[in-house]
Amino acid sequence: EHPHKHFIDPRYPKLLRDFGWKKTRKNVLIIHGFNGTYSKSPMTFIRDAYLSRKDYNVFMVDWSVLTRFPCYLSALSNMKKTAQCTAQLYSAITQAGGLAKMTTCVGHSLGAHICGMISNHLTEKQYKI
Repeated sequence: EHPHKHFIDPRYPKLLRDFGWKKTRKNVLIIHGFNGTYSKSPMTFIRDAYLSRKDYNVFMVDWSVLTRFPCYLSALSNMKKTAQCTAQLYSAITQAGGLAKMTTCVGHSLGAHICGMISNHLTEKQYKI
């Protein structure tokens, strides 16, 4: 299988299957840091490592428009909004049948902080970060 880039609307969790998501696989949410994008290293290395395992659904969270150089303070203030939106994606995965214990979040730099903040916006806490 080859991965494809899709933009996911978390309001419609049933559409995940249309994009190739399989509930029997583990899920990983990957979040870049300040002045990063989903398509720059180290995010591409992390993505490719998970994809090479063949047993993961990989979700790249792109909040690059909210974290551009030189506005670090602006990026900090946008972290809460990004965590809220990512929590919606996490919830969509579990609503579609994904298990919390099979879902993890991996972040780089500010992205790691967002992984930790996601639980603040969930009714069911994350299994692991």
